[in-house]
Amino acid sequence: MKSRILIIDDNVAMTTLLTKALDRVGYEPFVENNPLLAVNTVRHCMPDLILLDVMMPERDGGRVLTDLRNDLSLRYIPVVLLTGVAREAQSLANIGGIESLVLSKPVKLQELLSIIESQLHASKSSNLLTDSASNALRSQLPHSPIASHNEAPNFDQKGPRGERGFVPATPVAPPSTMFGGGFPARQASPGDLKSPFSFPGRTDEETLPG
Repeated sequence: MKSRILIIDDNVAMTTLLTKALDRVGYEPFVENNPLLAVNTVRHCMPDLILLDVMMPERDGGRVLTDLRNDLSLRYIPVVLLTGVAREAQSLANIGGIESLVLSKPVKLQELLSIIESQLHASKSSNLLTDSASNALRSQLPHSPIASHNEAPNFDQKGPRGERGFVPATPVAPPSTMFGGGFPARQASPGDLKSPFSFPGRTDEETLPG
C-alpha cells in the first residue's frame, strides 16, 4: 500500500512540483493550498505524513500544527515543517510534546525525499513497538473465572431444592485479580495548546528547486 503524503502549502507552483515528484517515486500525494481547510483535509485523507509550510496567509503553519496536536485522532501523524526562517520556526518543533522536523527552504528534492522515507520508517517502527507492548500487556492479564452467560445447564445435576438443570454460580474474582492490580493511569489530555509562533502574511513567493 502506498504511503499517503499531504502537502499543506499556499504556493501552488511548489505543491505541483512536489506532487509530481512524490507520485513518481511511489507515494500517494494529496494537496491543500488553503490553510483554513488544512485540518479538515487531514481528517478526510488521514495521511501517513504531512509536509507543512510555515509562512501562510490567514493561518500560519504554527496554528495548523497546534490544531493537529490538539486533536487526539491526528496528533501523532508525523509532520515535517518547511520554512524559509528555520531558526525562528524551531519554537514550533515540540508543540504538544511531539517533535516535528523543521527544514529550511529552499531544500533539495532528493534530500526531502530521503527525510520523508526516514520519518515514515520511524513512525512505522514506533507503531509496531506500541502494538507489541499492548499485546504483551494483554497476555499478562489473568483470565477472569466469570462463568459464560451462554453456559448450557446440566439437566443431570440437581440443585439444593432438587430442581434439575441447576448451574452452580461461579465466584467472581476481585478486581485486583482480574486486572492485575487495576487499570493503567489515564493519559492526560493535551488540553488547549497554543502556537508560540505566528507569521505575517506571505510577501514574496517561495520556490523549491528541482
